[in-house]
Amino acid sequence: MAEGECQTKNTKDYDEEEDEAPVPVLDEGDIALLKTYGVGPYTNKIKSTEKEIKEHQEKLKDLIGIKESDTGLSQPSQWDLN
Repeated sequence: MAEGECQTKNTKDYDEEEDEAPVPVLDEGDIALLKTYGVGPYTNKIKSTEKEIKEHQEKLKDLIGIKESDTGLSQPSQWDLN
């Protein structure tokens, strides 16, 4: 083999515009399977628990009266106006 010579045995002539087969349309069963791909056995339980935690946090915020603000100011009842 001479120096700089191609070492592969590709003899097929590759065209840039090859005819590709049409992509098959997915039915609802295939879509459901793809949605469950990578989902662990406890994923649904974890998501429902996280949702419950967020709901309880919102309920507590409403009961306590905490309002988040971008300004970083404390509540007006805690201002020192003297």
